[in-house]
Amino acid sequence: MNSSKFSFFLFTLSVILISHYPIPALGESLYESICKETIDTDIGTVSSCIQLLKEDPRIPSAKNYLELSKFILEFGVKKGKEGQNYMKKIAKAHPTEAVKLCANSYYDYAIGSFQSAILELKEDILTATYDAKVAGDGPAYCADILAEIKIENPLINKEVSLISVVAFLSTNHLLKA
Repeated sequence: MNSSKFSFFLFTLSVILISHYPIPALGESLYESICKETIDTDIGTVSSCIQLLKEDPRIPSAKNYLELSKFILEFGVKKGKEGQNYMKKIAKAHPTEAVKLCANSYYDYAIGSFQSAILELKEDILTATYDAKVAGDGPAYCADILAEIKIENPLINKEVSLISVVAFLSTNHLLKA
C-alpha cells in the first residue's frame, strides 16, 4: 500500500472512530449529558440530577469521563454517609430490625460499593461499573422497608439511589472509550 493510500485509510478510520465516540452536545457539559441519560430511569428528573450533582463543585468542571466518574463516586460516598446518618436517626425512632438493617448493613454496603468502584476505576472498569450500579441496591431496599412501616422515603435516600445510577452511566462511558 503506498503512503497516500495508507494516509487516506488512517484518516478515514480516525473519522469513523471519532464519530462513534460519545460526546455531549455542543455547549453541554459531561455531567449534564449523563443526567439526560437518566430519563430512561424512574429515579429522578434530569433537572433534579443536575441540581444534585452541582452540589459537588468538582463535578461540573470534569474534563473527561474518568474524572467525572471519580468525582461522582466520591460524591456518592459522601452522600451515602449522610444517608446512613439519617437512617440511623430513623432507626432510633423506629427501632425495628428491618430499619436497623437498613441503617447499618444496607448503607454500609452502598458506601463500600462506591468506594470499591473508585479503587477499580483505573484497573477494572467493568467491575467499577458494576459496583457503581449495585451501590443503589441498599437505598432501594431501605425505600421498601420504609414503605412497609408507612414512612416516606427521605430525599437523601433518593439522592443516593440517583447518584448510583449516574455513577453507573458515567463509568459505563469508560467502557465505550
